Amino acid sequence: MSLQIPRLLFVGGKGGVGKTTLSSSIASLLAQRGEKTLLVSTDPAHNLGDIFEKRLGNEALALSENLHAIEIDPRQEVKRYIQAVASDTKRFVSANSYAMLDNYYQSIASSGVAQESALFDRLIRLIIEPDSRWDRIVVDTAPTGHTLRLFTLPKTLKEWSKTLLSQQERGGKIESALGHLSDSSSNIMLRLEERYLRYSAFNNRLKDSKECGILFVLNPEHLAIEETKRALHSLKHESLKPYALIINKIMPPSHDPFFAKRGESQARYLAEIDEVFKGERLWKIPLQDEDILGREGLGLIVHELERCLKEER
Repeated sequence: MSLQIPRLLFVGGKGGVGKTTLSSSIASLLAQRGEKTLLVSTDPAHNLGDIFEKRLGNEALALSENLHAIEIDPRQEVKRYIQAVASDTKRFVSANSYAMLDNYYQSIASSGVAQESALFDRLIRLIIEPDSRWDRIVVDTAPTGHTLRLFTLPKTLKEWSKTLLSQQERGGKIESALGHLSDSSSNIMLRLEERYLRYSAFNNRLKDSKECGILFVLNPEHLAIEETKRALHSLKHESLKPYALIINKIMPPSHDPFFAKRGESQARYLAEIDEVFKGERLWKIPLQDEDILGREGLGLIVHELERCLKEER
């Protein structure tokens, strides 16, 4: 594969365009090329297991010699995340307040914000772990809005952690001057420093085009095109550029009146895509005549991806 593929690939796009199928196919292709590949789903509506016809979970499962997959479970991650936060918080309150704190954290555990934060925290750990055994990581994300937050949140959390760290350092200096710097304060400092370094490392990785690539999947349809336009505009605001756009489910020519009319509609949208996204790397994948399931089904898309890569040589 002469084309330089980033180590970390995020696959996003409008719901229903084929993100999971393309994520799975890209990961399969990389694995077939001898790359130790981890495929991660951050979409609560997990479909990876259905495509590979395997029961996936919160830990990496081997699908082949070079391919492993994880479906991150938001509920498990929220539980772990909130337990860690609650443990820190309890260091600063009396035992009489523990029950109230537990009730509070239980009440926010089901919130979308808590689940997204916990999922994001697990994803970062997978990506930046220093002893990572993965040559490539492919992330199958939830629909576009969630994908974009993955790229804006690190910067925000990095600054937030930096602010908290500065405040804690000032408080620590006062405690130290008074001669009673507590173990609790030291532990909180260590956690904040660890979090700041983690977010900084992830943010730097997102900005490195050789390290991180963003692929958007779209169909030759009006709504998918408009959503992709907005997504690319948001990325540009963050000084990010997509690695490639994958136009999926392109219909073949047909003599049937209905399908011929649909084909004409797609042809107009394909022309629009060529014009609107001029200068972007465009990979075009035809509509398949059967569901993409298992290794054999994915092989059909892998073949098309190989064709796209060869055309760029």
